Amino acid sequence: MIHDNNQLNILVVEDDEDDFFLLESNLKATSFYKEIFWSLDFDAAKKLLAEKAIDIALIDYRLGAYTGIDVISFINKHFTFIPTILLTGLKEAAIDEEALRSGAFDYLVKDQYSIDILDRSVRYAVEKSRVLRSLKQSESKFKNLFENAIEYIFIVDSEFKILDVNKSALKIVGKDSKDSLIGFSITDFLSVDPKAGSFFDLMKSNVSDTIEVEIDILISNTPRKINCMLHFSIIDESSNIAQLVLYDITEVKEKDLRDKLLEKQALTGKTAQVIAHEIKNPLSNIQLSLGELKQILEVVDFPNPDENPHVFIDIIDRNSKRINNLIEDLLNATRFNTVNFEEVLLTDVLDEAINLVQDRITLKGIYFSKGIDSKVKIRADKEKLGIALLNILVNAIEAVEEKNGKLILAVFEENDLVTINITDNGKGIPAENLSKLFEPFFTSKRGGSGLGLTATYNIITKHDGSIKVKSKENIGTSFIITLPVIQ
Repeated sequence: MIHDNNQLNILVVEDDEDDFFLLESNLKATSFYKEIFWSLDFDAAKKLLAEKAIDIALIDYRLGAYTGIDVISFINKHFTFIPTILLTGLKEAAIDEEALRSGAFDYLVKDQYSIDILDRSVRYAVEKSRVLRSLKQSESKFKNLFENAIEYIFIVDSEFKILDVNKSALKIVGKDSKDSLIGFSITDFLSVDPKAGSFFDLMKSNVSDTIEVEIDILISNTPRKINCMLHFSIIDESSNIAQLVLYDITEVKEKDLRDKLLEKQALTGKTAQVIAHEIKNPLSNIQLSLGELKQILEVVDFPNPDENPHVFIDIIDRNSKRINNLIEDLLNATRFNTVNFEEVLLTDVLDEAINLVQDRITLKGIYFSKGIDSKVKIRADKEKLGIALLNILVNAIEAVEEKNGKLILAVFEENDLVTINITDNGKGIPAENLSKLFEPFFTSKRGGSGLGLTATYNIITKHDGSIKVKSKENIGTSFIITLPVIQ
């Protein structure tokens, strides 16, 4: 580099005093400011390099026990950005090639260079070193950006073989080192939902693009589905090397779905309140009128039993009560009631819910297994959380076959969260129904109201928790509930 005063510190390594004097004279005649430091041998050069901020070194080829190539190699190893120029008394192609291979920036024959040539050679070497230093710094900066980016970045060739990955990409596929990925096909770890299109088609067309896709990432042979924005770009057209950047938007998508569901439930709740107000009054009048009508008919004698209207009155009574119960269920499922939080043991809440379904489990001959950490404490409304868990347990019991049914309840604690996993081996839920599961009135059960899971969702969210469902038809369903714990 050139210092603030535009002065170059030049190291000359020369064991012949006369040769040094001539070189020094020529250097002094050059157009740039300089300070010249002279060393007779390799050891003296090492000392000066350690003590002074040297900008360029001019080195004689013959240095007694060492050659100028030895000095150049040392400088390249320990002082990477100090440019070197080799000086020799004889023009030999072999020495020229050896000098360039060792990293010398230029090669000058002592009796064949002029002041202008020396001036140009020094300036060229210093400028080239400056450019290399700048490139190296840029490379280091972008390498750090690449390695530490939160996005998942894969560099692949035209055959989809992985050439490089960053730390986030290693983590998402569950690998510890790049060696376990490099050379393998990216298709071994990633797959794209065909309905969303394939980035492999983009790669083949050599077109840069950004698309939103749902990707299965294979982690330790277990697929994990994430939503991504995927940016694809060719970074080396001659070799058809591409960069894939995956932006994980799973949490954003889940939050968006959660917000939409809560908005839909809030709207349903408001509608329910209006409907309840308009329907409950007529229902009350119907119930009162039925009561009066029953009293009147009690004293009437009907000779022909087929003409007795009591059977029709009972039908009206049952169905009006059913309408009233449906309205109450809807209000309870969608209204945001006050939650009475207290510190409770999670095992107490689970045990109460299990006790309420134990008879059903026994009568249906279901295999039931539970693993609960009794030390887990949470802040909860014990009654409401119990209702939420009860709804899930009842659904699971109804979904499995008699005698062959399995119901497994497991609790896992990690960091500040506890996860409750309720899994059955029932008929499963069709994929197209999973996103509608917590919506009001959605049900696949005959005679069901479609409000139980809506109430469950509201209760869990009011506990600052989350609930997810995984299901495969004819295999089973898992409800995964996550709640914050008390430390």
